[in-house]
Amino acid sequence: MANGFPNASFSTTDNEVLLYIDQALAFSLVGQVYAAAKVEGSLAVPEAFLVTYLLPALQQDNVTKEWYSLLPQPPISLPLGHSIDEVYFANSSNGKGTQVALIKAKRTGYRSYLPSPPNVMAKIEGSKIILQAPSGTSLLSQNLYVRMATTRTTDINAVMNVPDDTLELIFNNVVMKMKDRLQLPKDIIADDISSGNKNS
Repeated sequence: MANGFPNASFSTTDNEVLLYIDQALAFSLVGQVYAAAKVEGSLAVPEAFLVTYLLPALQQDNVTKEWYSLLPQPPISLPLGHSIDEVYFANSSNGKGTQVALIKAKRTGYRSYLPSPPNVMAKIEGSKIILQAPSGTSLLSQNLYVRMATTRTTDINAVMNVPDDTLELIFNNVVMKMKDRLQLPKDIIADDISSGNKNS
């Protein structure tokens, strides 16, 4: 697109467009959350961004004896409780279990010496979630669910899981990024300039 019109020299790959969309989604989500914080005094994530995932089977580290799994994407730059809303175990027999207590990775050092509830604690390192069960309890074959704010797209034709009022912002952001990279010319038409001296 050049100045709003298609251009024969304009070409992008699907992967490139998906990267721009992912960036615009994260930018829009963080902006909405912190804008809400300034107005309401509390952080609120738009519900349409939240998606629940069943994580891959838990594995145990042979050295630390901690359990871990991989998240579908790294959390975006929001506080825990907003980037990751809920972590819990569930199965068809007992339903939803007690929530996992999320703590910041840098706080695990002294948390081990403080009184804590008897539920599983978890920390996030990149796209890995690491769980520590109380008293060395086994988490083998447990189904771990995570509800988190998603900003990743996998199909360029898929419907985006965002509120309607965010779509225009994302579209304009993506188009702006593509125009900047391709350095497309833009026609500037100034209709308010006078016609000049007719006698010259």
